[in-house]
Amino acid sequence: MRDFCIIIFTRIKIIAKSLLSMHALELLSFVFVIGCFLFGSYYVFFRIFRYLVTVEAIGFALMDRIIEMAFFVFFTMLLFSNVITLFSTFYNNKELDFLFSLPIQPTSIYLSKLFENCIYASWATMILALPLLSAYGIVTHAPVFYYPLSIVSILIYLIVPATMASLLIFAIFRLFPKLTSRDVIVLSVTLIIGLTYLYVKTNNPELLKVFETDNEQELLRFATNLTTVGGTFVPSTWLTNIIKGLSGRANLGFFYFALLFFTSLSMTIIAFFAARLLYAKSWALINEHGTNTKRRKSRLHVYKYNQSSTLFFKDLLVFVREPIQWVQLSIFIILLVVYMISLKRTPLYFTFPVWRTIVSFLNFTFITFVLATLGVRFIFPAISLERAGIWFICSSPLSLSKVMKIKYYTNLIMAILILESLLIISNLFIKTDPKMYILMPAIALFVAASLVSINLGLGARFPQFNETNPSKIAAGSGGVVAALASIAYVGISIIILATPAYHYIASKYYGRPVNQLMILAPLIVFLLLNTITIIFPLRIGLKSLEQRDF
Repeated sequence: MRDFCIIIFTRIKIIAKSLLSMHALELLSFVFVIGCFLFGSYYVFFRIFRYLVTVEAIGFALMDRIIEMAFFVFFTMLLFSNVITLFSTFYNNKELDFLFSLPIQPTSIYLSKLFENCIYASWATMILALPLLSAYGIVTHAPVFYYPLSIVSILIYLIVPATMASLLIFAIFRLFPKLTSRDVIVLSVTLIIGLTYLYVKTNNPELLKVFETDNEQELLRFATNLTTVGGTFVPSTWLTNIIKGLSGRANLGFFYFALLFFTSLSMTIIAFFAARLLYAKSWALINEHGTNTKRRKSRLHVYKYNQSSTLFFKDLLVFVREPIQWVQLSIFIILLVVYMISLKRTPLYFTFPVWRTIVSFLNFTFITFVLATLGVRFIFPAISLERAGIWFICSSPLSLSKVMKIKYYTNLIMAILILESLLIISNLFIKTDPKMYILMPAIALFVAASLVSINLGLGARFPQFNETNPSKIAAGSGGVVAALASIAYVGISIIILATPAYHYIASKYYGRPVNQLMILAPLIVFLLLNTITIIFPLRIGLKSLEQRDF
């Protein structure tokens, strides 16, 4: 335990030193962006919960359902995030070579890396959970002790998926010691997806039955028979009951807190003894496999006649050879496929065209938020993944400006393909207004261009050339700023576009006179916003790279 404390305190000192080394303006900007995001998220959740409280019979039930659904999604995504980041933290970290050479127990190294990985994998969950819990507490008039105890409960809750992911990795290595790192990550993610699907399918097959209610009687019957989202044996259900108990709306809050606490403690103890037996052996085995890897001839020699194509295929090969990157992309694709299937199968009982137009606008909002998330995960680390080779690019005839352009256009093409295909397919399922078919893809082009510029520019402004894990790069301070800036851009864009959408619906479906000014003016503002978000982030990032001494 002494060695563990020394490693943790050393890590905290390094983080504190990096924060203190930041310029005051950068630190204030970082705090300001996070504060704005937290306040904005709180305001959105507060408005939703305050409205649901006023809905008779079903309001509180639906509010609890939202809380439980959020925690269940958090739990599933935390399993994915911990598996993806855990392998790099436990095995592919250069610091481990130094730590294992010291007279330190492997269990102390394991616990310190488990703590570090839990932070990297869970920071986004905490940023979303804090305003969610605060809004819930304000609306339900929770006592003062609700807020610190709910935060403590969340922190305990985060331990469970982290320890489960580490135990899964150890079990796979114990059963299949000859697997490569790529095979282990793919197998772990496949098992999590399969088990999650089977659990949801067998435990709660009518997860969103609320959309199938045709009248008020069925809605009230649904509210009275409302079951848990994840099931009784899932920690997300326990956490929901803890939150309800702390707010004074349910009993057994202390029982579920004790259940969650002792489950987290038990999982940590089991993972500790598993690490004592397997961690050092599995780390040595991974390094042994790495030294025996056969070097294959690069396919880049085929494209060496063109600078742009060479850089493009180099980035493509780096992506393919990095399992963390394409496993994350596979998870996003699977989630989007599930979303599309649910959108197609959900019986939209609001068959009126006005409702379909509203749903299509909400669908556009959701897809743009998804692209913002993808941008932080995959576009923001693009410059940092050049690593030590960045000096070679700077010393070559290929200018940094051209490198930025190639990376921008490459990522822009991929973003457009993803965004446009999702919009077209989802609008076909919704059967939205014909004008929306044309207008939304056109607007999506500007959204894609801005999000790529924001993430690539900020990735060049806040590079981490010493980090090899893309997930950790995205989880750093620069990644947080890029994530919040992307979400803020999407939020502002949706607010601007909501005005012409409202007037279009009012004029077409309610016979109100067309107000051309209220339609054209927001579109002009949207174009001005995108002019700023496309040009300035790239210029800031390029200027920052040019001023660095490589």
